[in-house]
Amino acid sequence: MNRPTFASILALSAAACARTDAHVPAAEQAPRTVAVTVAHVEPLTAIYRASGTVRGRNTTVLTSKTMGYVRAVRVRPGDGFTAGQTLVELEANDVRASVARARAQLDQSTETKSEAESAREAARAAARIAKSSYDRAQTLLKDDAIPRQQFDEAEAHWQAAEAQERAAEARVRAVTSRIAEARAGVGEASAALDYADITAPFSGRVLERRVDPGALAGPGTPLMVIADEGMLRVEAAVEESRANSVDVGDEADIDVDAGPHSFVGKVAEIVPNVDVGSRAFLVKLDLPSDAGALRPGTFARVSFHAGTHPRLVVPTTSVTPFGALDRVFVADGARARLRMVTLGETQGRWTEVLSGLSAGEQVLAAPPADLRDGAPIEARP
Repeated sequence: MNRPTFASILALSAAACARTDAHVPAAEQAPRTVAVTVAHVEPLTAIYRASGTVRGRNTTVLTSKTMGYVRAVRVRPGDGFTAGQTLVELEANDVRASVARARAQLDQSTETKSEAESAREAARAAARIAKSSYDRAQTLLKDDAIPRQQFDEAEAHWQAAEAQERAAEARVRAVTSRIAEARAGVGEASAALDYADITAPFSGRVLERRVDPGALAGPGTPLMVIADEGMLRVEAAVEESRANSVDVGDEADIDVDAGPHSFVGKVAEIVPNVDVGSRAFLVKLDLPSDAGALRPGTFARVSFHAGTHPRLVVPTTSVTPFGALDRVFVADGARARLRMVTLGETQGRWTEVLSGLSAGEQVLAAPPADLRDGAPIEARP
């Protein structure tokens, strides 16, 4: 079967319009006053469109830092949470035992320090007494009041007391070091115990849950994926041929079907690596603060502005749909002539015409809905 050509569609459309008004002779139809404008070349913004995905600016995979069975998972995919909230709990019984052992060692070291300090005070007192006895013996020896042997005994006693004092002080220092070591052990074990409670580093929403209660988690085991919904961005794949047309700081129009919503995003990051499969690189655009109602994972269309190019345009109000086709009316003297056109971009008040019209032709700025091909008109600017 032969498909109808563009010319045959135009002819049929014109014939249908003519039959509609056939009951009114053309000579008897009153001219309609219509505004006309000129199809002309206008510099329009060149737009490159890419598909993207809404994501949290901070998307994190929470992992376990210790070994233990999963005791409970407090949230499900889609749930919101606040910073510091516990999301996953691990058993970590061995870590709890390590904390208890470290605290017992700290208590023992603290008691030992008290004993060492008491012994040091006793050694200091004994050394003072021995020094006083030595000083008296030295004075008496000068006056020949005591024999030399008694003086030597006093001197030896004093030196022994000083040695004991130094030993007591060394023991106190050693116990103090053990206390510091025990405190560090308590801190390390407590930190490991804190790892058993996986808390949220920021407020956001759970995107994916990767473990269930009863599973064994080891260091580095992924537990869940979370995203910060307060700070959203769109990640778009851009063809490698467009690498020189996108820069950090550029603005782009972002349309999201879920809503629908339209935003103006700003290019925050360009990943320089090109994916070998898609031959595209990743562009990350920050969304404004009023985009917080969007959900990560939502599909988005990104329109990048790539300079301006001259295009043949008519006012957007000049275009009227006709089924799957688009049409405009051209002022041909005192008659309105129907033209089927192929359209390009619509930007503001202008619509690009790709075919079916030439620059300089007069088109009706806002044709009436019941206007037909060949109807008499009175054109005015």
